[in-house]
Amino acid sequence: MKKILFVLVVWGGILQSNVTTAQSADSLNFIDVDVQKNIAIYQLATQFNDPPVARMALYNLLFYSNNQSAVLDSLAYMYYDLNQMPSVALVTRENLKINPDNQMALELGAIAFTQLGAKDQALSNYESLFLKNNDSRTLYQIAQMQFELKRYTETKTSVELLLKRADIDELKMVFSKLDQTQQEVTMRAAIFNLNGLLAQANGDIQKAKELFLEALKVAPGFELAQVNLSKAGK
Repeated sequence: MKKILFVLVVWGGILQSNVTTAQSADSLNFIDVDVQKNIAIYQLATQFNDPPVARMALYNLLFYSNNQSAVLDSLAYMYYDLNQMPSVALVTRENLKINPDNQMALELGAIAFTQLGAKDQALSNYESLFLKNNDSRTLYQIAQMQFELKRYTETKTSVELLLKRADIDELKMVFSKLDQTQQEVTMRAAIFNLNGLLAQANGDIQKAKELFLEALKVAPGFELAQVNLSKAGK
């Protein structure tokens, strides 16, 4: 998600709301004026990198706006940008009560719940999101979350579905390295690595090693797969 989305969500949603709620083009009431003022304040605060002021403007807009979901999107993204994950989780949960099909709220909520350790809720969000976007990256997150929750049968099903998808050689995944840098590998390599962890969890060490080697064949130098291979069976 890019910064421009953060601004456009409010401007696209709130300005449309203003058009429908304004009494006339030449007769603005107090609410209309205050809404326009807060939009201007939000824009300036965003331009000058002043999150507290921008956040207050969003809360004011939330109070007035008929299109609350759009404002909540921007508020959730602001909290996400500030790494305030409890607030992201709360705002997105409220947003999904208004619009259960809101993909941005589902994804941000899933990320927040993951970081907060609420993996069951994160998985629920990702599953709902996948039904709407049919995105391989979302399906990978589902498989990863299922594995972390020790739902190994479900993980196996998700991995099998992933391996049948056409875009896994083009899509990239980012992993942290031991030296705190990041490494990019294809999704296919990431899937083989996850499948190796699944085999290891199920007690099949030989298969796990073979899958880690498959990951390294696809992505030579994939550090996480190298580490997992070296630890397999120990």
